[in-house]
Amino acid sequence: MAGGPAGTPVAARAAAGVESRTAGGAVQGGGADGSGTVDGSGGADGARRDARTGWCVAPALPGDRQALAALFAACSEDTVRLRFFGRLRAFPRDYLDGALADPPHVHDAVVVYRGGDRTRLAGLASLVAPTRPEGEAAAPEIAVLVADPWQRQGAGTAMITALLARARARGVVRVRASVLPGRMPLLAALSRRLTPEVGGSSYTRDGLSTVYKLR
Repeated sequence: MAGGPAGTPVAARAAAGVESRTAGGAVQGGGADGSGTVDGSGGADGARRDARTGWCVAPALPGDRQALAALFAACSEDTVRLRFFGRLRAFPRDYLDGALADPPHVHDAVVVYRGGDRTRLAGLASLVAPTRPEGEAAAPEIAVLVADPWQRQGAGTAMITALLARARARGVVRVRASVLPGRMPLLAALSRRLTPEVGGSSYTRDGLSTVYKLR
């Protein structure tokens, strides 16, 4: 399970998260929002394949832990720094536990891969609920990590499209993205799909944070 024996809080989160993520079928994909062509009805793990790009996107599950460790190892120091705002040797434990075990309304996470081989992941993307109920923090935050060999090949776009579709289905109306200088492609990808909220952008010494409308 997700990092703990049966009966632990992490194991309980994993059981709840798997049930929530797999109930009702696959990751949502193609449609009028420009998400691309979806081939097939989704596998048992909720995967959907984009017929145009060949990328498969699926909800992250506890069984992905080892593959995600390999994904992190395939990322350069700069890729990790831009994603996590610092230099790390591995995924933060709390973040990874949440990505693999929390229900989607708390921490929705998807993985992307090609060729049906889920053991070789190209990326991980998350939409994490805010910890505070007021102001800008009320918008869940979207973040994307794509391993260096797969960057600029549509993997990030495929995951963003899936996360936004899943968020809309849950009734989410706003999302937030925070980036360091050098990570503007993420904001550009969101801006092509969503409308920035008026007054929803702010600069800090770390970079730019922008809130987008989903509806």
